[in-house]
Amino acid sequence: MQYTSLKLRPKHFHSFSGLKVEEFDRLVASIRDDWETQRLRRIEKNNPNRQRRIGGGRKYALTLLEDQLLLTLVWSKLYFSYLMFEYLFGIDESTVSRTVNNTPLLLQNRFVFQDPRKSGRKKITTIEELKKLFPDIDDILADATEQVIPRPESKRKRKPYHSGKKRKFTVKTQIATKRNGLILHVSPTVGGRMHDYKLFKRSGLPQVIPKDMRLYVDNGYQGIKKDYPDLTVSIPFKRSLGHPELTRSEKIYNKKQRRVRIKVENTLAKLKKYHVLSDVYRHSLQNYNQTFRFVANIVNFRMTQRFQTL
Repeated sequence: MQYTSLKLRPKHFHSFSGLKVEEFDRLVASIRDDWETQRLRRIEKNNPNRQRRIGGGRKYALTLLEDQLLLTLVWSKLYFSYLMFEYLFGIDESTVSRTVNNTPLLLQNRFVFQDPRKSGRKKITTIEELKKLFPDIDDILADATEQVIPRPESKRKRKPYHSGKKRKFTVKTQIATKRNGLILHVSPTVGGRMHDYKLFKRSGLPQVIPKDMRLYVDNGYQGIKKDYPDLTVSIPFKRSLGHPELTRSEKIYNKKQRRVRIKVENTLAKLKKYHVLSDVYRHSLQNYNQTFRFVANIVNFRMTQRFQTL
């Protein structure tokens, strides 16, 4: 299976990759220069004293960017084993592994805002700058999601990943979106034991949210108004021992708040259509956040392309 043959069947192409053929072509055009730069850097790093011209030597099984990106998208969407891709693409498992590890680097910071403390080459360094680029941003919606991982073999490593909510071993990542579902921020990935609000404080998101921008969160972020009085936060009212029943106005407020927050839930559902983020994650956790950001950028790219056609 290659790009040139699969694109002749647009419905199958969309089912396997999550993108339409024309969207895929535009994505390839936008990252081709970075792909060429990445390839040259890899060659120079592996052999700094190289004398043979670029293009000489052993040929890789997947020489085209289109095939490499297609393989990575199909792996993310269907999450088959590497052995299955050996038969689908006619390559060995080691080539699949290299492609899946290298290709996401081209996209992990392209269509999603990045923490300014970690962004070196990004022109957009704060959400204020992003707001200038997208004037329709008026609110931010934040929520965290968990994904199940295999039970760690080491007892020492089990505790940080055990989720009391899921009763399983998980990893947790937080996203922030605008009202139309476009992803603005992806947090670092942590063990499932960490509370949503603690992840929010560690994510760096509170430091870059403008004071005049409303932040919508769920009841997992209790204490946010006390810790961040400068932020404009919308959080549902919660029953407690001293407040056993909600008033009618509080119920109406919660209902309106849920109508806004449903957008971030819908975005999480779009992310989880890629089975690499919904099935049990079987690969190294060191690359998990890179994979998450790759899928987030694909979802963002797909949404922006379809917004333009409306």
